[in-house]
Amino acid sequence: MIDYRQQNQKFEALIRQYQGLAFTVAYSVLLDAQESLDLVQNAFVKALHEPRFIEEGFNHKSWLVKVVRNDALNLRKSWWRKLKLLADFRECDRPDASTELCELFAREQSIARLREALQDLSDDEREIVALRFAAGCSYEQIAEQLGIKIGTVMSRLARVKEKIAGIMGDGYCD
Repeated sequence: MIDYRQQNQKFEALIRQYQGLAFTVAYSVLLDAQESLDLVQNAFVKALHEPRFIEEGFNHKSWLVKVVRNDALNLRKSWWRKLKLLADFRECDRPDASTELCELFAREQSIARLREALQDLSDDEREIVALRFAAGCSYEQIAEQLGIKIGTVMSRLARVKEKIAGIMGDGYCD
């Protein structure tokens, strides 16, 4: 007999364990927090319908990273997203009334530098950064997932660190 309560508890534990990772992977592709949250929610709905997801021995992390990454890449290509970005751009000049001007300026400056650093990366570089630092994948796992050589992974990561350090300031990627 199937114990649905136990299955629900296991699924909830998996959500808690992997929701941060899934968000980071989505955000590394989309660069939009709300879109990333929506995408993560959809990925866990897909996981709910994947019977193997709660089985012992199933590679939850790899499956989830692959689903989130593919969905994020598809969403980024869609016309709807492009229209939404244009609409959001029109609203960016409205400051948050509850935030003090100095805090708002400092926060926006940091976010702008980070966004600039991420946008300057190619899709391949952003993908490797997300898999290495967000997903915690080894160089071997990244090479296998992306179908490239381990040396390529290592050299791309070294170049990415240099790029980010140059944009964010000295000592950022030490």
